[in-house]
Amino acid sequence: MTILWFLIKEGFRGLGRSGYAGAFSIIIIALSLILIGFGYVAARDTLVMVENIRSQFDITIFVHRNASLTDLENFIEELSYFKEIEKIDYISTDSAAAQFKAEFGEDIFSILDYNPLPPSFTLRLKPQARNLASIEDLTTRIKQYPIVDEVRYRENFLRLLEKYQRLIFIAVVTAFIGLTLISIILASNSIKMTIFSRRNVIATMKLVGATNNFVRAPFLIEGTLEGLIGALLASGVIGLISYFFNNYLQGLTGYQIIVSYRYYIGLLVLGSLIGLIGSMRAIRRFLE
Repeated sequence: MTILWFLIKEGFRGLGRSGYAGAFSIIIIALSLILIGFGYVAARDTLVMVENIRSQFDITIFVHRNASLTDLENFIEELSYFKEIEKIDYISTDSAAAQFKAEFGEDIFSILDYNPLPPSFTLRLKPQARNLASIEDLTTRIKQYPIVDEVRYRENFLRLLEKYQRLIFIAVVTAFIGLTLISIILASNSIKMTIFSRRNVIATMKLVGATNNFVRAPFLIEGTLEGLIGALLASGVIGLISYFFNNYLQGLTGYQIIVSYRYYIGLLVLGSLIGLIGSMRAIRRFLE
């Protein structure tokens, strides 16, 4: 326990002795975490918006006008067995005419002597089926029923939506990995400068029998502390910006920055890991 306490104190002392190099490392980690933090929030909210759009995505099935009531009832029963379908709405020819008037302000019978609008079904899909592959498979099976005249859905829009969603995911992952690696490298370089200034002390400790783990521990603690302090700074900045935005700009933009305590815990853990990995990378060459 005494040895552990000594190593922890040495880690804190090392942080105090690191000077400008340590401060630079802390600032770089903080800036990287601010970018990662806001990038995560933006990507999360964008993907939620995309998912909300998906939740409103419907498939419309037009059936033949001469379909009997029995045919329609049997078809509804068949549709109820499809595991992808969450809700089925039937729209009769009269309901279709009423919708036409509500949308376009014209009575269909004032234009034509008859109602040309066919009966139809609107399908709302379950969340796991709101993707292009599932919808294409579903529509292919539905088209096989003789009662079906046509199946419509916004294929091009859905294809664009999925492409956009993939691009967001790739951009977020790439930015996260890139910023994390940059933070680790810069933190490692700053710790290298600190270690280099104490290389004679390290050599002396090894000459008197200190193990590599004993020599390494204070520097690992120092790097972890730098990462933790950087994460605390980043959390403070993100909190202040979020508070200002939500209280003064939300009314103009209609957008609110929402982050939970888990979000800040994640930043603290990530910052500590960046500092720890950076110090491990830095100390390695001096112990070879």
